[in-house]
Amino acid sequence: MKQAIVLTSFGAMGDDSRKLCLDALEADFRAEFPGAVIVQAFTSKFIRAALEKRGLHRDSLEEALERLAKEDVTHVLVQPTYMTPGEEYEKKVLDVVPVYTARYEALTVGEPAFFEEADYMRNLIALCRSIFVPRDAELVLLGHGSPHRHNPVYERLQAEIDAQQLPIHVGVLESTDTPDFPMVLKRLQKRQVREVLLAPLLLTSGMHVARDMAGEGEASWKARLEKAGFSVTPILEGLGESPLFRQIYIEKARKALRTE
Repeated sequence: MKQAIVLTSFGAMGDDSRKLCLDALEADFRAEFPGAVIVQAFTSKFIRAALEKRGLHRDSLEEALERLAKEDVTHVLVQPTYMTPGEEYEKKVLDVVPVYTARYEALTVGEPAFFEEADYMRNLIALCRSIFVPRDAELVLLGHGSPHRHNPVYERLQAEIDAQQLPIHVGVLESTDTPDFPMVLKRLQKRQVREVLLAPLLLTSGMHVARDMAGEGEASWKARLEKAGFSVTPILEGLGESPLFRQIYIEKARKALRTE
C-alpha cells in the first residue's frame, strides 16, 4: 500500500500566509503521518494562475489526483482545510473526487473543521485557546460566507458560544449573507463594551481580511465599528497559524483513515 494525503484548500496568494498556515499544516501532517505522501492542492483557479505568473506552481485537486495515480499511490485521503461544508467543499471536492475513484484502491474525503455536532464545542475550545481576548473586550469572528447559498454553520457556532456565555460574536464577510454587520452590531451594542477585537474565522489571511475586515475603507468592518463608537483592534493572522487549530484537521484525517 502506498498512501497519500491531499491537503485541499482554496489557496493563498500571500507568501507569509502560505508559509505560516498552509505549509505549517503540511509540516504537521508530515510529522503525524510519516508513512504517507503529503501534498497540497489549491481549488482557486485565480490563485493558481496568479502564483504561476510568479513561478510558483500549485496543483489543482484534479492535477494532484492525476499525478498521484501515475506515481502508483493506491490509497488517498483528500483532506479539505475549509471551515465549513459549503459550496467550495461540495463543488470543488465532492464533485471532483468520484471521477478518480476507479484509479485507486481507496479514495476518501475528510471533513471540514465544522461538520458534525461534536465539532462545535471542540473547535470552540481551540478558538478560545488560539485568540486571547482581554477582559472587558468582545471578539468578533468573521467567516467568509457565500453570495449564493446561506450556510447555517455560523448560527450554530454562535448558539454554542452563547450557551457558554462567551464574549464572542460570529459574522461573515460576504455582504449578502448572514450573520451580517447590522446583526453583529446589534449584539455588541447590547453588551455595552467599547473594546472590540476583529479576527478571521478563516484558515488563511488574505484579501478579505486585509480589505473587508481590517481595511481603512469606509465599508470595512473595522471602519464601520469605529464609526459606531467602538475601539477596534484587528487580528490579521489566519487560524492556520495556531498549532491548536491545525490539530483539528489532523483529527479529521485520523477519523477519515479509521473509516477508510
